[in-house]
Amino acid sequence: MATDRKELVRGLKYELIALPLVILAPILITIGYKAIKQQNNYIWIVIGIGLAITAIILGFLGIKIILNAFFNDKE
Repeated sequence: MATDRKELVRGLKYELIALPLVILAPILITIGYKAIKQQNNYIWIVIGIGLAITAIILGFLGIKIILNAFFNDKE
């Protein structure tokens, strides 16, 4: 039972893409709430929620790919 290195690297790439989104999404959501109060501008909160959903999806996909790389028997 060997680790599939190509799949492991692919899963880590997904996780590395999701990491900045996890940091950026709450910041944009906070900016969006302040923009709603001041200018009735909803664009920042929509972008922040979109990035948060994308980060969650990429995070789960990355974890799934990594676990398949470790525990999947292809023999």
